Amino acid sequence: MATGPETSLDLLNKLQNELPKIQVLYVHGNHDIYHEDSTIAYDKLLAFPGNLGRGPILLNEEWVVIGDGGWYDYSLGVSGFTEEEFEVGRCSNFTWPDKLHAHWPEKDKAVTEKYVAKLEQWLKEHRDKKIILVNHFVPFDHFIRIRDEPTWDFFNAMMGSSRFGELAEKYGVKKMIFGHTHSRYHEEYKGIECICNPLGHYPNEWVLDSPKEEIHTAMKIIEI
Repeated sequence: MATGPETSLDLLNKLQNELPKIQVLYVHGNHDIYHEDSTIAYDKLLAFPGNLGRGPILLNEEWVVIGDGGWYDYSLGVSGFTEEEFEVGRCSNFTWPDKLHAHWPEKDKAVTEKYVAKLEQWLKEHRDKKIILVNHFVPFDHFIRIRDEPTWDFFNAMMGSSRFGELAEKYGVKKMIFGHTHSRYHEEYKGIECICNPLGHYPNEWVLDSPKEEIHTAMKIIEI
């Protein structure tokens, strides 16, 4: 959403204040936790009432929204590279920005497992409900674009984790909303309605000239 927790919180609070009759729900992206200590950034973002990292939100007697920002563990990475290379996050003179600006106390795999454990506990507690699972990162390799270009494909390792997809399958999730990749998807995959509808970078990823119209195309209405 933004670079750093303070900017993200300001934007979230402004949005919620402008929409007092609508509860704004949120999970952090990778840029939101850019901080000298990303754990501190994560905790700061929990101050927003609609942050799903605080806990599940019941929509009605049948449906619940469960989510958190998540992270990546290289499980969606292509072959031909070592785990050590992914940990460094550098290819063809480009370094993945998270490696420069996100600072977790653990390695990426351990960070991802913390999110998995937290989400699984909530999924267990609400397995009798119809679940909408929300996560910033890509949950299935089905949604990874392979170009056979090393400078592109290398960074797919930082797109997400198959662990989140495994959770969705294990607990019979009905709908899964994710982002991080700037490609749009809305399809059923493995029995799950998967939705990824990012706004994308301006101007090279925008189709329309009007911000209002482009933002409108990035909105989805989900019926439950």
